[in-house]
Amino acid sequence: MKIEYEEINGLLYPKLALSPQKEIHLTRFGRKRLQYLKQYRPIVYTNLLISGELNEHLQMIDDEANVLYDRLIEKYKIKRNITEELKEKDQMKWVQEMNNIQNCVEEVINSQIIYID
Repeated sequence: MKIEYEEINGLLYPKLALSPQKEIHLTRFGRKRLQYLKQYRPIVYTNLLISGELNEHLQMIDDEANVLYDRLIEKYKIKRNITEELKEKDQMKWVQEMNNIQNCVEEVINSQIIYID
């Protein structure tokens, strides 16, 4: 592998460039994983970026988290008996229960998928 250098003010700097990456659209879980890697795991982030695997990794985490999110929401709704009938009868209770379920599911996803090494 031949490395080209560029002279700036008498010093030689290597000309480094990343290979072009395909554009991806991440949901909140993929963006949260990216932020976590940048802030708390900079070496892992840099290695994934340089190897060209960052976008693939983020997309995989994003897809896995979204599937788990949908599955757990449905599971908790059944377990806690949150139905459309409750939504019609007592809308505020339904909103409270759904917010509680969403927060619980997000904590599970954060601890099991997003914030792991």
